[in-house]
Amino acid sequence: MKSHAALPLLLFVALLRPSVASIEAPEAAGHADAHPPATPAAHEAKETPATKPAPAAAATADVAAEERASLMRIGEAKLASGDGASALLAYRQVARATDDETESARALLGIARAYRLSGDGVKAAATYEHLIKNHPDFLEIPAALLESGRTLRDLGSPKLAIARFYSVIHSTLKLPEAETERYRRIVRTAQFEIAETHLADGNYTEAARFFKRLDLLDLAPADRARARFKAAVCLLRAGEHTSAIAALTVFIGQDPDDPHSPEARFLLAQVLGENGRRDESLRVTLDLLHYERARADQSGNWRAWQRRTGNQLANQLYQQGEFTSALLVYRALDGLDTTPAWRLPVLYQLGLCQERLEQPTEAIATYAQIVKLAGDPPPADLADIVRMATWRSSQLSWAVATREQIQALRPATPPLAITHP
Repeated sequence: MKSHAALPLLLFVALLRPSVASIEAPEAAGHADAHPPATPAAHEAKETPATKPAPAAAATADVAAEERASLMRIGEAKLASGDGASALLAYRQVARATDDETESARALLGIARAYRLSGDGVKAAATYEHLIKNHPDFLEIPAALLESGRTLRDLGSPKLAIARFYSVIHSTLKLPEAETERYRRIVRTAQFEIAETHLADGNYTEAARFFKRLDLLDLAPADRARARFKAAVCLLRAGEHTSAIAALTVFIGQDPDDPHSPEARFLLAQVLGENGRRDESLRVTLDLLHYERARADQSGNWRAWQRRTGNQLANQLYQQGEFTSALLVYRALDGLDTTPAWRLPVLYQLGLCQERLEQPTEAIATYAQIVKLAGDPPPADLADIVRMATWRSSQLSWAVATREQIQALRPATPPLAITHP
């Protein structure tokens, strides 16, 4: 009977069928290192004469090492493809079969990542803990600590997570000099994670302090911009509106094309409006709506924030009776999209603003445009808008005609006689 150390790859394929629940606990995989099963070479030594040539045992060991390496590659490939269950099976076979310290640690790290990918945070956290405790000299310990902190944060333990992230910084001191750049990258990531954990825990003042610290480090431009934006968001959530307005303004000015820039403009317009600075809020909104970066934005991120920002401010302005400003925003919103599903509601609001501004002729033309764009018959989801636009247009037309008739019935007023002394 063959041992696990020489487990054929064909058997692994068969093992992919059982569910993850049938696999042993991660601790069992770790303790397997202390009592590894007998190798095929050792088994043969008990049943064959001592004169059997030694090279056969070495060849068997080489095959076992190759198969474990193949299983590790399978595990990595399955993780990369998002198949945590299959990756778990591969790594568990390696953990059971090996007595090599580094290989055992690599397998445990793979097991932890597979659990985390599968959404089992509790088992992932336990496996990371087992790895960190039993393999302190493993070169991937900083990465394991980082992932362990993220897992603990996801499990709702922010204090333990922050402690893990600080451990990342201390653990990198053990890295060899050749790993200097890697050390810096891991430390920066850990500092980001500390700030993000404070933010997720609602400790906004402390989070803002950490993000500001990051802005002082030698970061890549994208990371520096992200730190600036997060610091501004934390200040805003902490209720420090004056500081938040200043931080958002600086971020937008220095990183106008950053992926977070449209959200920053939305937040700035919102906080300016809340603080009674309506004209500035309107200016920020119009700048966002007219910003041409959105034309080439394939992700739709800019366009989504343009719509959200414009809609929110325009509706607020309309409800507050500031119809001229609302009209400006609705006109800008109309230019964002050419589809009837977008344009018809915007045009209807635009027509209402024109009515409130006593521009009946313009409003009638806007409602006529709605009917024309909708087609005949209009789409079912737009039929109500078309019906309301038609009714309002007819009422306005009647009012305009009535007013003209009344004007026609009034006698002409003679000019005033001008007398000279």
